[in-house]
Amino acid sequence: MTAQSGRPVPIVSALDTSPLPNDNFNTRSNFHERPNVVPGVNPTNSNWESGPETIGYLNGNAFTQPPDGTFGNLGRNEIYGPKFWNVDFAVTKTTKIFENLGLQFRAEFFNIFNHPNFALPNFFVLPGTTQQGLITQTPDQAQTNPGLGGGGPRVIQLGLKLLF
Repeated sequence: MTAQSGRPVPIVSALDTSPLPNDNFNTRSNFHERPNVVPGVNPTNSNWESGPETIGYLNGNAFTQPPDGTFGNLGRNEIYGPKFWNVDFAVTKTTKIFENLGLQFRAEFFNIFNHPNFALPNFFVLPGTTQQGLITQTPDQAQTNPGLGGGGPRVIQLGLKLLF
């Protein structure tokens, strides 16, 4: 059985309000800043659902855009993604046929309860909007390994082995 809390989500603002290049601070290209956090507002939606046209994981109303040229007050690794839990199960039966010959039957069940596990949400937030942090993949698809492993559907594998 595997159970773990979610991984940290590296949230950045989708708006690029970095200083102009002549400010000797940074340029507008590749500059993403963390947003400010609105006190008392939960940054995650408790009723989120996965899919492209559903409620996102992140609550955009919990964030505001910091003033130009400043960094937001959202700390690093303060918001975590969805939890992950998975149960694998295996049954093995070994039968002797002769003194030096045996047959082993094995049944393995990966994600036996077919529990959905989700990858991290899209971490670009547009402060003040509600549909933020959509989750459209499972961890195995996000790592280009669909089928077997973290987050995939239930998989049943049968095996027969001749032991000599």
